[in-house]
Amino acid sequence: MESSVKDVVLQCEGCGERIVLGGPLSVWSSGSTSFGCECGAQLTLSQQLDPPEADKRAERRAAPLHR
Repeated sequence: MESSVKDVVLQCEGCGERIVLGGPLSVWSSGSTSFGCECGAQLTLSQQLDPPEADKRAERRAAPLHR
């Protein structure tokens, strides 16, 4: 059975490298707020490649309200 939780992936704005941090729970429990790229840049969760599924579901629920 495939997991429904996707890995958190950050993308460096400087070099374009993608860093896979693991699932949301492992990222949260790590206690880190920034992560190092091989080019030396510090990445934060604001550089997340794909928004979490929860955000997508919230957007779909809110869409009918903006008609």
